[in-house]
Amino acid sequence: MARPYFALTSILLASCCWFSDVGISLSARAQSEDAAQKCQLPITSVEASFAACTAAIDSGALSGKALAGAYLKRGFLRTHRRDLAGAEADLDAAIEANPDAADAYTTRANFWNVSGKPNRALADADHAIKLDPNLPLAHFVRGSAELKLGHYDRAVADYSRAIELRPKESGEVYAVRGFAYHRKGDDVRAVADYTEALKVAPEDVGTLLNRGDARRNLRDTAGAAADYTEAIKLAPADAGGFKGRGFIRLLTHDTGGAVADFTEAIRLSPNESGLYLNRASALELQNQSLRALADEDMAIRLEPQHPLAYVNRAETLRLLGDKVAARASVTKALLLAPGFPPAVDVLKKLGEAKRSKEPSPEAAQQAYRRCTFPVTDLGPGEEGIKQIIKVCTLLVNSQGGSDANRALVHLQRGSMYRRQGDYQRALIDFSESLRYDPKSALAYSGRGNAYRGLKLLDQALADHTEAIRLDPKYATAYNNRGNVWRDKNDLAKAIADFDRAIAISPNYAMAYFNRGNSRLESGDKEGAVADFQQTVKLSPQFKEAAERLQELGVKM
Repeated sequence: MARPYFALTSILLASCCWFSDVGISLSARAQSEDAAQKCQLPITSVEASFAACTAAIDSGALSGKALAGAYLKRGFLRTHRRDLAGAEADLDAAIEANPDAADAYTTRANFWNVSGKPNRALADADHAIKLDPNLPLAHFVRGSAELKLGHYDRAVADYSRAIELRPKESGEVYAVRGFAYHRKGDDVRAVADYTEALKVAPEDVGTLLNRGDARRNLRDTAGAAADYTEAIKLAPADAGGFKGRGFIRLLTHDTGGAVADFTEAIRLSPNESGLYLNRASALELQNQSLRALADEDMAIRLEPQHPLAYVNRAETLRLLGDKVAARASVTKALLLAPGFPPAVDVLKKLGEAKRSKEPSPEAAQQAYRRCTFPVTDLGPGEEGIKQIIKVCTLLVNSQGGSDANRALVHLQRGSMYRRQGDYQRALIDFSESLRYDPKSALAYSGRGNAYRGLKLLDQALADHTEAIRLDPKYATAYNNRGNVWRDKNDLAKAIADFDRAIAISPNYAMAYFNRGNSRLESGDKEGAVADFQQTVKLSPQFKEAAERLQELGVKM
């Protein structure tokens, strides 16, 4: 379903005075005459009009229709300023002063639409139309309320009546009627209306985007792409054009172009989960399953209750060969949306689960202790790593364990896979750990290291940054992010991160070593020597630091 790129509230506000003047005749005393006249003038400055209407009201010289008109104008201005409480009070006062004014009910109906209360807008617009059946704005406002309520046929009827009453000034009405047609599934008429609107306002980006959506639904991919491209040209900072064109490129198998467009859309709108799912689909078609998995994980992080994200993730995990993780992901999708057809399809692809023998409670507890036994940078050795992976896998394949325990098991196994250089399996385990514990700074940092090992530096950077957000005192995350900045050849940012790691943990030998390398690469030999010397001082067995000093001609 398309999104209304235009802001309905803005159109309503703009249309308040475009369709119909307030229609009042202010008779003021001498001291308020100037303010009253200024209040009547067309709006060129919201603040100036607001001040004039306030002065006219406060003068006490107005009554009846004149007072109603001033309250009406100020209520409209307050709606525009989003002072909704003040606007409601003013519009109520306008109706009280002149209860037979169709304009007053229409403007208050507009206010209710802006306030997200379409039912109340509908009631006021109905009353306005009873008072004046030929008031174009009343039909426009009522149509907008009907549109918000999903009454698309009624919305179309009201917009059509507004066009009939004021045919020469209906460009914006064609735009919203087009959207109503689109929502009711009549994209042929939607395209026709959008085209009429664009004759009046050819640079209206929202209408171009909406026509692109309607053309896409009609399988007019060339026309849709042209609309999205024109929208990008007019508004390069709007993600909508890149999103729409990316989808067209995906449909036409231009996967490289689709990835590029979705990437730009994500840069402009980084919190829209659907963009990551769309890019993941394009990446899958390029056989870049690990990058696709990263996008699916990001979509879940942004929208944890999105069943399709879990389904797509399950399919990616299946293609990567991890049926256990895939089954867990699709099971989550079915919990969120029982019977969800895409989830059922993936479950069929996975086939019957091979049930391994469940360990006894005692065996499970022993395996858990062995799996999660603390490790250091110096150990365990290769055989120890294999044993840890083995017992962790026993627990992963079992049915028991709390979310916290399962998160820790995946975290530990992921760490062991990373030490083996198996970054793909490490990545999957860290992602599974985050599925059970989405606020684990350790898992984000671990996954960031896996991404770095896979040369997916942007994803690595994002994960280490999230780890730091979750735990600002996590020195290792700063060190790890510094390594990524160094890989990206941004030595200033790398050194800044190593500085922060050292400030948090002054005895962090690895951070000194990494900062020394960055300083050396940036031409600061003296600083590098000092860092390598400090590394050796803190960790005499750190051979690489001693070798660096030897290479630099520094005696130990």
